[in-house]
Amino acid sequence: MKYAVFASPLTRRVAALLLAVGLLSPTICSAFIIKTASGGKTVHAQVLAAQVAGGQAPACSASTTSAAISLPSTISIAPGTANGLIGSAASVTVNVDCYTAFALTPNYYDDFTVLAGQLAAIDSTNASPSGSGIMFQTNVPGIDVLLTATPTQASSGSNGPNGTTGWAIQTSDCTSAGGTRNNPGSCSPNPITAKFTAQLVKTGPVSPGTISSIQLLQLFDSDFVPPNPPGNGSTTTYSSASVSFSTVTLNAITVSMSTCNVVAGSSNLSVALPTIVSNALPTTGSVAGQKAFNIQYTCPSGWALYMTMSTANPGTATGVIMPSASCSAGSPASNVGIQLLQSNRQAVTFNTAQSVGNSPNGTLNLTYYAQYYATGSPIGAGQVCGTATFTMSYQ
Repeated sequence: MKYAVFASPLTRRVAALLLAVGLLSPTICSAFIIKTASGGKTVHAQVLAAQVAGGQAPACSASTTSAAISLPSTISIAPGTANGLIGSAASVTVNVDCYTAFALTPNYYDDFTVLAGQLAAIDSTNASPSGSGIMFQTNVPGIDVLLTATPTQASSGSNGPNGTTGWAIQTSDCTSAGGTRNNPGSCSPNPITAKFTAQLVKTGPVSPGTISSIQLLQLFDSDFVPPNPPGNGSTTTYSSASVSFSTVTLNAITVSMSTCNVVAGSSNLSVALPTIVSNALPTTGSVAGQKAFNIQYTCPSGWALYMTMSTANPGTATGVIMPSASCSAGSPASNVGIQLLQSNRQAVTFNTAQSVGNSPNGTLNLTYYAQYYATGSPIGAGQVCGTATFTMSYQ
């Protein structure tokens, strides 16, 4: 049990009055604390730590009250990208000074533990690719944020402030040397250096969008008061954690899907077939006047590509487009259509995605063929024209 020593009867009466008030109203501290020029503390009157240890712990101070982790503001994800870490990581460091809190207590000893709490929404379904840290949800489907930390790894256990979700970062041992008055004292380690690192994680199919800024966590501290002197008496602990003194946030990030682009000249492509005579198509199913043409795309490498052809005027035979009167200068040729062939010269199946292999890193050339096709007999002279639409898909 520690008692104050006073120099005069008047001082004793004032101290006794203050002590009585402190006992009647625990929210009033009955210790006199003066900071020295060097930042230390001199205790002129002190009561039992248990008398003040029942309330909220005093708050440490941080090098910043708002720490931001700044990942690149935009990220492009290629379809087919495997689940796992994507993009680069970014970190922020917060230095926490607990001597400022120690200087305000009436205790000779304090163990301040810095706590991470008030965590953002946790994704309990997807595990961390590294096996450690915390996976936080974002508002963009298929994207999480992985948070790791030092000196203690980020954890979503129940070691946050007042037993809530979070983790204990590190403890600073503060003492007035020898447990004596009139000694500035010190804390070790001080400051506590906490480093937080974030990286995006692909967890499933991604939809383009903007990840809103996320408040990942807040920092608090708890104050454990060892006995004074050590080994003599019971320990006391402030019953609740301090107020928050720093917040860690993640900046907003735009997520896009990189795409294939049609090379100029391929988006509205005209293919001119040669002029033929009618007897070049003697029977139904006869073909003539084959002409090759290319469709070009630029694509990032590694995608599985699919091409789908469609037409508003399909014939009964596979890959045949029936003549369209709207694109003829006069009456269209009778019993003649245009058949489209793939690069292997097999007829195109309309409205069906057909694999064209994996994309190169650069320009992709897709070769197709068009030819006249006799849809009946006899053949009537005239122009033949038709329209097809091609669509590239990738994954």
